[in-house]
Amino acid sequence: MTIEERLQRLEDIEEIRKLRNRYHHSLNEGQYENCRALFTEDAIVELGYLARYEGLDAIDRGFRAMGQRDRFFIKQFVHGHDVNVDGDTGTGTSYLEARYGRFGVSYVVAGRYDDIYARTGGVWKFRSMIAELFYTVPNGVGWTGDELHYLRPKSA
Repeated sequence: MTIEERLQRLEDIEEIRKLRNRYHHSLNEGQYENCRALFTEDAIVELGYLARYEGLDAIDRGFRAMGQRDRFFIKQFVHGHDVNVDGDTGTGTSYLEARYGRFGVSYVVAGRYDDIYARTGGVWKFRSMIAELFYTVPNGVGWTGDELHYLRPKSA
């Protein structure tokens, strides 16, 4: 690689990391309307068993709906963001710790995001964001018990 190619690769990786940080900032600050601009037109979002959105309009509706929930609280903290770039596409993996609350119950959440990125019009965006949730448990229960996903809908 030439020095220019290496520099471009590093700049791309940094822009993708900023993309991931903008996503979490939008959620943490309740700015759900900002999420739309972070995804490609044909993007897919899977938030474990909690939600799946296909296409930009569905993604926008899904994130905006988070802000309309009663007694809802979410703060996400991402770490270990590993990014690979190949031209105008990239992949990434990052790890998540989150605090989630609904109707006075506090949950601790951990998981991993597996992403596909695309440079569109000179801007890096998510083409795919797939979250695998390791556990979603009430704070008082802890994550070492038999039940790891208290937020999973129960089948009838």
